[in-house]
Amino acid sequence: MSISAARLSGKWEGTVSHDGETDDYAVVFEEDGSLSVVTKKSGGSGTWTATDENTLEFSFREVFNPDVGQISPNGHHAAYIQIDITAELTGDTFTGAGRAVVHGPDGVVIYATDAQTTARLVS
Repeated sequence: MSISAARLSGKWEGTVSHDGETDDYAVVFEEDGSLSVVTKKSGGSGTWTATDENTLEFSFREVFNPDVGQISPNGHHAAYIQIDITAELTGDTFTGAGRAVVHGPDGVVIYATDAQTTARLVS
């Protein structure tokens, strides 16, 4: 049996850690398997899938706001990040890990890093 859409759907707030930084975010999981994410400097959308009763995978493209001059750790201008996470749900929190692949304005991969996240259901 897998995580029910009703159990996961709603707004979650959390943090993601990567490259010695920690960023806040909010994500809304919808019952139809879609999601939307917002940070102080970006927003994005994607999908989620339950893989068993306590595990889910989610994937999304996070696009930097036009007024943000985001520079990758290797010094290149970043346009968006493709993020893939596997997370474990325990009660009203989840923890997960995955990969963030940073793309430049031309779509070329300029950087990739591992990421860890934790979030809790807020509504």
